[in-house]
Amino acid sequence: MATMWPAAWRRRSRSASAVLGALVLALLVEGCERSPGSEEAGRSGRRRLESNGGRYWVELETSPAGIAVNQPFDVSVLVTPKSAPSGTLDVMVDARMPAHFHGMNRTAKITRGSGNSWKAEGLVFHMPGRWELYVDVSDGGVTERAQLDVDLK
Repeated sequence: MATMWPAAWRRRSRSASAVLGALVLALLVEGCERSPGSEEAGRSGRRRLESNGGRYWVELETSPAGIAVNQPFDVSVLVTPKSAPSGTLDVMVDARMPAHFHGMNRTAKITRGSGNSWKAEGLVFHMPGRWELYVDVSDGGVTERAQLDVDLK
């Protein structure tokens, strides 16, 4: 069915729709750039987080304290269970950049320390933007995640 609007009006309408769409997209992206609890690069490298199921306190310390784009950093992890674990705890450390649907270009080398401590070495955030740093704590087949948002400029 043909429209009854003159061609010039249809062009203006498509043009206005494109501008409106770009504006909405820009506002959405701006709103996603920072989230509650996100951390700026250059602040103190020590954080205390609760795992998503509430069973653990996870303390993180980055070295160096300020994470910089495309520079290696390490993460020391200390896990404090809120109740006695059913077995030996295990920890994995990883990161993703959700806006770009990818993770890091490197895999962290994770070594166990004394007690419930671990060290993840060789992490690199290879581009600026919002990253999610994950610490997965596993106990007897159950895994809980503690997550830290890191905004790199």
